[in-house]
Amino acid sequence: MMKISLSLFLLFALLLSFAFDIDASALKIQDEAFERAMVAFGLAKGLNAVISLVQGTQLAFTPVGIGMTFSVGEILDPFNDMVERFSWVMLFASVSLGIQKLLLILSAKLFLQVLLFISVVLSLFFLWFKELRNTLFLSYSLKAFALLFLLRFGAIIFVYSSEYFYNAILQDEYVQSSSVIVETKNKLEDFQSQNNSVLKNTDEESFFKSINAKYNNLAQSLDISKKLELLSKNIDEAFVKIINLITIFVVESVLMPLLFLWFFVVCVKFLFRYELRFDKKIKI
Repeated sequence: MMKISLSLFLLFALLLSFAFDIDASALKIQDEAFERAMVAFGLAKGLNAVISLVQGTQLAFTPVGIGMTFSVGEILDPFNDMVERFSWVMLFASVSLGIQKLLLILSAKLFLQVLLFISVVLSLFFLWFKELRNTLFLSYSLKAFALLFLLRFGAIIFVYSSEYFYNAILQDEYVQSSSVIVETKNKLEDFQSQNNSVLKNTDEESFFKSINAKYNNLAQSLDISKKLELLSKNIDEAFVKIINLITIFVVESVLMPLLFLWFFVVCVKFLFRYELRFDKKIKI
């Protein structure tokens, strides 16, 4: 019975190796993960660009007279530092996911499938021939099969397990965090637009020297001050969401690959540390 079960497993693994649908599906899943990382990277760079634009234009906002430049810099400087770090993390995550895709492509190459086919044929040959069954040839052929099996299906198993982990735990947080970052970017752009309006009125003030223009500028400045206070709360929320996104991609592109690599090394050590013995004859 053991011999039949082992033979069926070898044949099933061989059949699965030539099933190209699993490779195509795994590549699609990996492309989706890479796209998520690139979208997050784009959000970080876009947010960084808007922050830099807002900070640069505030220098001309000083003549309004209520210290708005200092307030904006105090809020945006630490947030901008976090966004820059976030962009570096996303760049690293994108590279990591790109390497994982390369390994996935290599695992689907024909030469690996041919080697797996040879190992299965040899294992079946040594398993079913009574004269060779109790020798070390069967042990070595099965070890070779196990190693090739890990190389062939390891990346695929990792991709599917990562996708399951993302859908079950990380997806909702990713969507919510990305939405908050987009909202923050839009509010910063609105604030920049409002600030340009005040700056334009300031130029008119210097030209007309009008008390009415000064009053209008002050009213607009106070309105922007209120909006800046609301923007500060949104930035605090975005700060937390950026940390959440960093956590998501560090787990997905760093910790999980390291965990998989550790598992792979443990399996390889186990294969070559212990001898597979078949001293007792295997009965059907």
